[in-house]
Formats: sequence, structure tokens, C-alpha cells
Amino acid sequence: MEQRLYETMIIVDPQLDQPKIEELVNKIQKMITDEGGSIRKVEQWGKKRMAYEIQKKQYGYYVYFLYDSNGKILPQLEKEFRLNEFIMRNLTIRLDDKAARQLEKGRITDFRKFGGSYKKHYSRSNNSDRKGTERVPEKKVEEEADTKTAEAPAGE
Repeated sequence: MEQRLYETMIIVDPQLDQPKIEELVNKIQKMITDEGGSIRKVEQWGKKRMAYEIQKKQYGYYVYFLYDSNGKILPQLEKEFRLNEFIMRNLTIRLDDKAARQLEKGRITDFRKFGGSYKKHYSRSNNSDRKGTERVPEKKVEEEADTKTAEAPAGE
């Protein structure tokens, strides 16, 4: 069977101490290599704030794996992730051929930049020739905001 490129991200309970995290990472690496896969990269991104709470926790310890495998290890990894109480979330994807070629050429070196760092910026212009766009003076907006907060009941 042909070797494909996979990446796996796990979020580990942040209350787990560093030697236990290292042990967990080594166990996953050993599972991949024992099944005939080869590890390309393992990155421990550390403790980060999550977008939403998982198991009443706001933070998680992120670990990223990039590896070649024939795909037979995936069910075993998924089972390990489900049974391990310290792994809060996981995601495994197979990189398509185009992404694998980009990675081989060195054009993609850090997949984290595709996370949530991209923000769309809107330009504020005074073009009144566009239909339906009227620029409201900033003073008026501030005054409206003050009156709305003053009208709100204090008990809510």
C-alpha cells in the first residue's frame, strides 16, 4: 500500500505535567513507526487558550504530528485518542498531493499560519457615490451608544 502524508493535531489536558505529555507523545510516535510509518515532524506548541471550553477547561496543550503512513494505523490511533482521558480533542487529516508537493518544495513550512490569524480588513472610505453606503459622523455614533447604555435597565 502506498505511503501517504498525514497530519494529526491533539489537544491534551493542560493540567498534565510535562513528563507525562512527553510520554504520551513518545507513545503515539512509537505506534506510528511500529505500523510502518515515518515521522517527519513533531511540534509541541504548548499551552494555548481554546476558542471555546472543552470539559470545562479554557486552555489546552497542543501537539502536532506530521508523518507518512499507509493508513492502517489510523483506526488504532483513533481508538487510543478516544480511550485516553487526557486527550480532549484530536483531528487527523490526509494531505492531498498538491499540499504534499508544496511541503516538499519548502513553500509550506508552518501550517499554523493557516489557523485563525487571518483577519479581513475593511477599508473605511468616504465614497458617497456607492449606493446604500452613508458615512455616519463618529460623534453621532458615540452619542447613540451613550443613550443606548443609559436606557438599559441596571438589573440586566
